[in-house]
Amino acid sequence: MTASNLPIQWRAIVRAVAIAYGTTFVSGLVLALAGISPEAHPVGYPLLALFTGAVGVALALRAADTSRLSYLLAIGVGVWLLSSTSVLFGAQSFLQWINSSVFIGITLILGRLLVGTSLDTVPASAVPYSAFIHRAPGTHRNS
Repeated sequence: MTASNLPIQWRAIVRAVAIAYGTTFVSGLVLALAGISPEAHPVGYPLLALFTGAVGVALALRAADTSRLSYLLAIGVGVWLLSSTSVLFGAQSFLQWINSSVFIGITLILGRLLVGTSLDTVPASAVPYSAFIHRAPGTHRNS
């Protein structure tokens, strides 16, 4: 089986969702303690929240040791469903929660970009030298 055909490890997803959501939650507390709020900083607060959420997603992908699209989507759905608790506690309306999917999607994309190409790639040194020889076009020196 190739890396893209391996089944999803749900424990890794649950751990990744906890990391991403926990990082965002803790950073929100730190921003609140620092006096940075959406009312006081209408431009800076959403940008900081977006950045800290992206860092949380990047950490979650590192912990899952993959950057596969299926994992990224599962983390996004998990974070989105976990954020529904804010509707239950009355912190936001149902419509605001539905609209938050756009913000979560952007956060996932930025988090994946922060990880870069270091996960799920084969280093060049892992490819045997003979593979390069067989793929190289033949030279016609003796013709």
